[in-house]
Formats: sequence, structure tokens, C-alpha cells
Amino acid sequence: MPSGLTAAGLSPLPRVSRQAETPTMNVNRFYRPHFGQVEPTDTLREAAMRMRSGGWSCLPVLVGDSVAAIITERDLVEAAAHGAKPSEALVNDYMSDGAVTVSPDDDISVAATKMFAIGCRHLPVVDGGRLVGMISARDLLLEAGRAGNSGALVR
Repeated sequence: MPSGLTAAGLSPLPRVSRQAETPTMNVNRFYRPHFGQVEPTDTLREAAMRMRSGGWSCLPVLVGDSVAAIITERDLVEAAAHGAKPSEALVNDYMSDGAVTVSPDDDISVAATKMFAIGCRHLPVVDGGRLVGMISARDLLLEAGRAGNSGALVR
């Protein structure tokens, strides 16, 4: 049997040296410590004005110091489509159920997946139950471009 062939007549697969795994890129490298917020009793107009002034696509809805929910641009559009009056309708009536957040220790793929799932470009970052900042899709995409990422942020 010629050298380099197996009993079945096939060449063995070449040995591949195990490369070091790509280090995780955590949210704590990218989030910004400044953020806006609303309360359930704020009007949609107040929420929209805060989103616009901060350039955010969503805001955390705080009850006390805890993030109870988020309100997104999509929620505001939904309210408008249903004829809500922005200066009268409350955040509580249109906010998304549940708080969609990430932790500073989460991998950025977690943040990207959650953003994609809810159709939002920003997410609140919560550490130990306390709001500490916001992370944006733009920051994640800029990092992917800088790193010459050959794939997507989501594994």
C-alpha cells in the first residue's frame, strides 16, 4: 500500500493544530455609562423626547431602581397607529412586557441576539439589578469592523 494511504485507500485527514479560541468580547468593553430612562407614569411624549435627545431607540422603564420593562420606537409607532395621544398616553400602556437587558459580563453575541430579536438598536445594561448604561448596535458593528471580524457577532 502506498505511503500516506489508509487501508480503505483514502488519504488521512491532515492534522490541524488547535488554534486558541477567540477571546470573548464582553458587554463591559462597549457599553456607555450614560443613559436615559422613563417611569411607567411618564407620557409617551416624554419618552419620545428623551429617546430623541439621547439618540436611543429604546429606554429602560424603571420602577424604583429596577428595570421593569423597556419602551422602544416600535412601541411608540404601535401607540400612534392605535390613535394614542402622546401627551396623554402613558408609557405603562405601551411598554414591552418584561425587561430585555444584558449584563456587563455577557458576551456581545448575547447583546446582538437580543437586539435582533426585539428589533432595537440599544439595550440597557444591568449589573446586580442596577442600571449602569446602554449598549448600541453601532458600537458592536464598529468593533466587528475594527477587528476584521470574518463572521457575524452572533455565533
